[in-house]
Amino acid sequence: MNSNILNIECLRLISDGSGVGYMNGIATFVPGLLPGETAEVAVSKTKKKWQRASLLNLIQRSPERIDAPCTVFEGCGGCQLQHTTYAETLLWKQRWVEDALARIGKISAEVKPTLGMEHPWRYRNKARLHRLPTGELGYYKEKSKDQVNFHDCLLLSEGMNRWIKRTEELLGEGYPEIHTLTFRKNTKNEGLLIIEGMPGESLSVPENNDFFEALAKEGLRSIWNLDAEGSLQLIWGDEEFSQTILGLTFELSPLAFLQVNSRQADLLYKLVLDAVALTGEEIVWDLYSGIGTLTLALATKAMKVTAIEENPYAVENAIQNAVNNHAVGNIEFLKGKVEQRMMKIEEEPDVVVLDPPRAGIHADVLQRLLELKPQRIIYVSCDPGTLARDLGGLTAGGYKVDSVQPVDMFPWTGHVECCCLLVRAE
Repeated sequence: MNSNILNIECLRLISDGSGVGYMNGIATFVPGLLPGETAEVAVSKTKKKWQRASLLNLIQRSPERIDAPCTVFEGCGGCQLQHTTYAETLLWKQRWVEDALARIGKISAEVKPTLGMEHPWRYRNKARLHRLPTGELGYYKEKSKDQVNFHDCLLLSEGMNRWIKRTEELLGEGYPEIHTLTFRKNTKNEGLLIIEGMPGESLSVPENNDFFEALAKEGLRSIWNLDAEGSLQLIWGDEEFSQTILGLTFELSPLAFLQVNSRQADLLYKLVLDAVALTGEEIVWDLYSGIGTLTLALATKAMKVTAIEENPYAVENAIQNAVNNHAVGNIEFLKGKVEQRMMKIEEEPDVVVLDPPRAGIHADVLQRLLELKPQRIIYVSCDPGTLARDLGGLTAGGYKVDSVQPVDMFPWTGHVECCCLLVRAE
């Protein structure tokens, strides 16, 4: 028997969709293999303490294995978990958070069961696609620039899939400079399109009225051009684009960050509002505040909210959103890096809400929080590893992890969102 061909039993699952088994004490990672399965695998890469292998033949099949409904699942890489049941993905996401907290943060805390979706499909409100010279639109394969084309992405609404195919047809093989297109959709099923790779005047009115009108019939409200310097230009349509969150209406810049799952975002933000437990007397800091989604909700129950956000488009949106929702009396918006702006605020917060990017919080932010000693910190995270690192620093500085609630913001992928409440240990 070839020494590179092994029979292995899978013991656990990791977030990239690989199963993990052990052979002579060496961890073996096998994409597509599920816990409880035994399989014949071919080793493709070997290191001192681990090796990678490909699945050749299933010997023992897991009862949790299902046929992936997406036709390009194996080649795309955008989803990692469509080969197992949804309930099983929720269980493993809870375990990944538990493992990260224990291994990286040295934290022993109860992690609640992952809150999933009743219908975990068609949830994404944003898709960034790449374009071949022949005109086809698709995703990049994971860790590659190879393009994967699709007929119907099951994470996107049927309407967004129609926008994509209609745009593909209308552009055809023309405009070869266009290399990337981003589609966004709001809760009213209205859309916008951002085009990258060509001068905006090349798509200007009136030469392309037919193109614009055809997309308008499909529900797109505006088309924007993003140049190489990162500047936005409205080519056609309405400049305003809004989203409803927690019953409030938010104006949204084409480049501003927004949770890609609108249904689960409301659930996540309600968890934050429950965790802050405001009485109306508190000074609250909302760090990495985006377009003000949480800021405005916090302001309804706080004495004052100070929001800090680096993205200038998002800050402009946040200020306008406060005006539009009649919430200007007790909110201060600060533009800039959190680690710089928070150092200059004289008022000390009672509660701090953190929703940082995947990299987590800057070391200076953590140190300043330990100096300020707010009574409660609510940390929203999209990465268990950096969450565990930051919670480890906060617990070492006098905080106790009160609750950890994973939320399945990205069904069928290896990503998981968390809402964590920390309180002063004394």
